[in-house]
Amino acid sequence: MKKLTEEIERLHEQNELKTGWISLLTHDFKEAFGSLLWTIEAVENETISKDDFFKLLVQIKKDTKKNLQTITDTNQWLRTQMDNFELKKSELLALDMFIKLRKEFEGKLNKKQIDFQFKGDESVIFESDKFLIHYILSKFTDNAIKYSHKKSTIYFEVEKTDKSVVLSLIDAGTGMTASTQKTLFTFQNPVFQGTEKEKGAGLSLHVAKNFVLLVQGKIEVESTENVGTKISMILPLI
Repeated sequence: MKKLTEEIERLHEQNELKTGWISLLTHDFKEAFGSLLWTIEAVENETISKDDFFKLLVQIKKDTKKNLQTITDTNQWLRTQMDNFELKKSELLALDMFIKLRKEFEGKLNKKQIDFQFKGDESVIFESDKFLIHYILSKFTDNAIKYSHKKSTIYFEVEKTDKSVVLSLIDAGTGMTASTQKTLFTFQNPVFQGTEKEKGAGLSLHVAKNFVLLVQGKIEVESTENVGTKISMILPLI
């Protein structure tokens, strides 16, 4: 009975994710193409000045980047929905994952002059799916950078016990209210701008949560507004 209940809950969550995903995609693309069409028509009809046109281009560029990320996230998630998808487990060194993340986000880290540091035992090794784990950690890292202030520090923390490995991203950024944390992995959460006006649809965290479930882990979030956030992925040692 317990297994049946868990399966019903899983299917309900999957259905909710797909429904919310479609709604989000429809809204975002309708908004983006609507803005682009309005701008083009304004230029054609000469009802907009050159200065205003170039100001609008900045916003269109931001919206385009956000929508491109949404497409990327959708594609990555769809890969896990194929009937032939299987976890590809291998031994992973936590330090290697940190080094890869630091290289991947070097540009964004340098732009905000953020110090990205490893915290914990550098020899920690665990077994899981490399693609899924890296995707999850990259989304945690991207969010940490987005909501961090210039010249601050972000920690990649690794903790290992007899039963689990905990991988965390810790920032001293804008943080979140308790009400925001409750809607963090739902489609009801508002779209916030980062400290440099970066935008995001919030879809990445939905995908990350889905991937964490695939590797039989769980996510924990500790956050205080104007203090910072710690988001952790807890992986059981099976």
